[in-house]
Amino acid sequence: MKKIILPLAVIFCILTITSCAPEAVTTKEYGFFYGLLHGFILPFAIIGKIFNLDIGIHAANNTGFWYWLGYFIGFVIITGGSGRAGRKKKS
Repeated sequence: MKKIILPLAVIFCILTITSCAPEAVTTKEYGFFYGLLHGFILPFAIIGKIFNLDIGIHAANNTGFWYWLGYFIGFVIITGGSGRAGRKKKS
């Protein structure tokens, strides 16, 4: 039973997170905080794109610099940034 629950929970989480992905065509203008959110969910949106779902990777109608700054910061945070590069290796 436990072997089934974990994969189902992972699939549920991925589907829930990708539901926040940007819409294909919209008149709503997305700003910094939406860029941050879209940057967070980028890895999950890519998984959805692999399975040929109609998921946007970024919002086409955005505010420009502030959206992309939020997008970049969100992506860097979710991927761990450069935290590993600053650590010294233990001998």
